[in-house]
This record gives sequence, structure tokens and C-alpha cells, in this order.
Amino acid sequence: METAIEGDQTDNRINSEMGAASFLIPKREQQSELLDQEMGSMADVRSNLIEMWRFNRYFGGIEALTRHLYPLLRQGSQPLRVVDLGTGSGAMGALLAQWAKQNNRQLVICALDKSERNLSVAREKAIDDVHLMRADASALPFAELQVDYFISSLFLHHLSPEEVIGVLRETYHRARRGIVMSDLVRSNLPLLAFRVIQPIFARHYLTRHDGPLSIRRAYTPHELRSLAQAAGLETARVYAHFPWRMTLVAEKPGV
Repeated sequence: METAIEGDQTDNRINSEMGAASFLIPKREQQSELLDQEMGSMADVRSNLIEMWRFNRYFGGIEALTRHLYPLLRQGSQPLRVVDLGTGSGAMGALLAQWAKQNNRQLVICALDKSERNLSVAREKAIDDVHLMRADASALPFAELQVDYFISSLFLHHLSPEEVIGVLRETYHRARRGIVMSDLVRSNLPLLAFRVIQPIFARHYLTRHDGPLSIRRAYTPHELRSLAQAAGLETARVYAHFPWRMTLVAEKPGV
């Protein structure tokens, strides 16, 4: 793999190339989503998170993450500690806990989010096997090698390129085994598809607003590879998944 670019070279390339428009790919948006701006009531937050989980469930988001994560969790000594960044409703942590019981695996699962409103929704259906924690992914409260795998789903598009580089670098450095992070792919095609399915799957105003914005804020597989290289992740691979998802996997060598 190409050697990671560092220093001013990295900053210049990220600023000049990241998020550019091309055929079928819109320019990346910088505007924050309404949920990130703390807009709406708790009922609005709850409805939005429920609808976003349905999108994750029915349009490949869960599969894009678990098809890479589950085989890794079947390996190695137990228990394994997994941290879910930007957990939102906490549903991914609950899913992992259920999988662990069904597959006789011991997991210590921590679901992390910096939004107290998101965590309040997560607490409504909290289970004992998932530890909810309020913290910022840019200031992780974990020592080096304390966590086996850092994971995320629909999280990276909330971050600027510089923030993505920082999160990838820090999580990989602190992880004992590696990182697995899945997200949307920026393209005009999922924007068109969202308009078609919106009457059924996006009835809440937060989802109708933030859904298309999430797609326009997302990265492409090529951009995510570049960000991983800039973060110094020599083992990183980015896999494309139908219809418009991608997953970055970076394992620590020799584990």
C-alpha cells in the first residue's frame, strides 16, 4: 500500500481533493445535520433514531458492518471488548450482545455517544450487556490496547476530513486488534433512491432533512482510503457493499 502522506502535504491534498464533485457524485456538503444541532424534542430524536435504524436494517447498513466484524469476533481469546462510536440509539450494541449469546462468545460492549439526547433514547431499551457512555470520539476515554475493536456505523460522515483522520489514527493506535467502520457512500443515486422511499421510511421531518444531507456529507470509497492512508493505517482496506455502503477494516498485524 502507498505510504501515508504526512504533515503539510496531507493537509494540502485533503483540502484540494476531498469532497470534489464528479460524474454521479455531488460535492460534499459541510452543513451540520439538524440532529447534530440539537434540534427537535426528545420525541423527535426518538423517532429519527428509530427511522435511521430501519434504514440501516433494510438497506444493507447492518450487513456491511457485521459481515466483516463477526468473523473477527469469532477469533482470539475471550472476552473481547468492543466500542461502538456514535452509537445513537444503541441498537448496534444490542445486536452484538444478542449475536454473542447466540454464538457463545463473551463480549464486553461499550456504546459511546457525545449526545446526551441520543443516550437517553438508548437507555430506554438498554440491556445489561451493553455499557452506555457519554464521550467524544475525538477524546477517547480508553487507554492504549484496552479495547480490542473500535467499530462505527453511520458515524464517519458526521466528521470533517481532518476529524476522520484523527479518529482513524487514534482508534487504530489504541485498539488491540483493529477497527471496523461502515458508512454511506456519497452519490446521486442514493439521493434519488431516498426520494423514492421517503414516503414509507422517512416520515419524520428530521429524517427527511438529515437523510439526504447525510448522503451529501458522506465520503466515497476512494476518499475514505485516502483518509486512512493519511492517518497512517497501512493495513486498511475499504470494501464497497450493495447498494451504497462501504466498510473500512484495519487489523493490527500479528494478532
